[in-house]
Amino acid sequence: MQVCGVDDGYFPLKFKGGKGKTVLLSSKYNDKLLIGIDFDLILVDGDDATSKLRKILDDCEVVFTDGITVGGFNYVDPEELRNYGINYIIFYSKIPDIKDVEHALLKHFSGDRRTSIILNVLENLVLLPTKKGNVYVDTNLSLQYASKLINYYQIYVKEPEPLRTAHTIASSLSRFLLTKNLLT
Repeated sequence: MQVCGVDDGYFPLKFKGGKGKTVLLSSKYNDKLLIGIDFDLILVDGDDATSKLRKILDDCEVVFTDGITVGGFNYVDPEELRNYGINYIIFYSKIPDIKDVEHALLKHFSGDRRTSIILNVLENLVLLPTKKGNVYVDTNLSLQYASKLINYYQIYVKEPEPLRTAHTIASSLSRFLLTKNLLT
């Protein structure tokens, strides 16, 4: 089975509001072996994350995302993922403060469809006990199967290894690209 973990990279605060880009990176695993990496750039606080995500999945049977938001308040749309037949697990190691997220969304994106999409996911996260502690997910898989995958890929920490790898590489790659002025 091929599983991908997807996470965003670092960006400076001055990029907020669509003033810069960051990395959206997929780490592809076959069993517990890293077999590939792909990435694209997304606009910070933009709305291109779902389309860019589809481009970097490369035949993954299941994708783990590190939350619903990437690159600030850019977002992954679960309905679009379902429509494209992509199996997903939106993963949180702890539950976000929904009131704070809602306040920020309404302040900066009032009337934007991202607000309802993001809040809908956050308000409907499901608590899932795992061998490394409780996690929270939104998924189009059965909870039993999602739990099995999460537990299987929890090697060192609560975060599944494909996500941990994507996070590490995306952070480093975005910082490198930033030094070359390739993210503005």
